[in-house]
Amino acid sequence: MPIKAIKVMLKAPASRVPRGRGFYQLEEEALYVPVEYPGQKSRFFSYLDSDTVSFQLDRDGRLIFIEITLPRRRWKVKPHLVPPEIAEAADVRFPDFRERFPNPSVFCDEIRQLLLIRFGRGPSAHNYYLAENLIAQTTEENRLVAIWVSDITNDLAGRKIARWRRRVHEKRIGLKVIAGAGSGEM
Repeated sequence: MPIKAIKVMLKAPASRVPRGRGFYQLEEEALYVPVEYPGQKSRFFSYLDSDTVSFQLDRDGRLIFIEITLPRRRWKVKPHLVPPEIAEAADVRFPDFRERFPNPSVFCDEIRQLLLIRFGRGPSAHNYYLAENLIAQTTEENRLVAIWVSDITNDLAGRKIARWRRRVHEKRIGLKVIAGAGSGEM
């Protein structure tokens, strides 16, 4: 039986806001959102999922990857969709492991570069950065209401996500990123 609401635990941020970005895989018709933590290498441990949305979590319950298998053509377009203007930094953890939740509603702007994953109808009380380009909205009781994904880019064969991860890794170990290195442009 699916859980009714996704719980989150909040702590003061331990480090900088993690890096995150949405990559729409054109050939798979799926959105991949990796989350990279500064100075750390996260490993998959568990998940929370529905038929269309999956959260991959590390051993500590931190979000490390979101996969949305609902094709972009089935996202509901909402004109004038605007993400929260203000969000707080926090160390957000998901304490439920290996649980299922009902399929959320998925909305996007007209150009499909902003996504709202809505988990319920209730109002949100707080906005927290899960990562750059990734905001969680929660209730007063720390239940997940929505996740916003911004700056989504089209990706063919995972090329852009690979370049993005390479650049994140190079920044993590202090190497200088050379403009134009690799194949193609971002």
